[in-house]
Amino acid sequence: MNKFAYFILLLLAVSAGCNQESGAGKNGSETAKNNGTRAQNDTSLAAKRILMIAELKKMQQAFIAKDVNQIEKYFDFPLADSTMSMFDVNEEFDQVRKGNGGIISRALFIKNFNDIYDYFQMGGFNDLFKAVNIAELKDKTRLENESHVEDEGCYSFYVVQVDGDTVSLQYGTNSDPKYREAHPDQEEVCGESAQQWTFKLEGGRLRFIKETTAG
Repeated sequence: MNKFAYFILLLLAVSAGCNQESGAGKNGSETAKNNGTRAQNDTSLAAKRILMIAELKKMQQAFIAKDVNQIEKYFDFPLADSTMSMFDVNEEFDQVRKGNGGIISRALFIKNFNDIYDYFQMGGFNDLFKAVNIAELKDKTRLENESHVEDEGCYSFYVVQVDGDTVSLQYGTNSDPKYREAHPDQEEVCGESAQQWTFKLEGGRLRFIKETTAG
């Protein structure tokens, strides 16, 4: 092999090595970028979850105090009655609501809050917050608990479910299987019911989306 041919082969070998190093560097850069993006997303999700927990704790205090001025802040008014399972709250409320085309104003909500509170059994919020530890949502997306009383046909259940920016709060009653087994002669042992309230984290606060009643 003459010197010129040898020189050409040497140049090709060096060039190939440089290309491999360049490719490896590019891949390494892309990997680092992707890892950085994932870490940033994880941090953002963690921050949102911490904020959601803080907002739920504020909600807990509002319901403990039964403070309508704090509770109404979770609702955007005017509120469409289609977002709530609302039928017969009281005569005055129902007349005004229907006259407004199913729209509930802030003033109407506040004025009739006690009846609305009873109608939707909002005391269940207090029981729910006592039954689960909201702080555990930092590492979990679902919290649930049940309360059984010996020799009673109903048991109470409580569920908190997080899905992205949305959180659902559910409370209700169901037939106790042990009681049903012990009383096979009773066709119905519990007036089963469930209520689910869905909120979304927007603008740094929880905003009411929808209420659903079953039973």
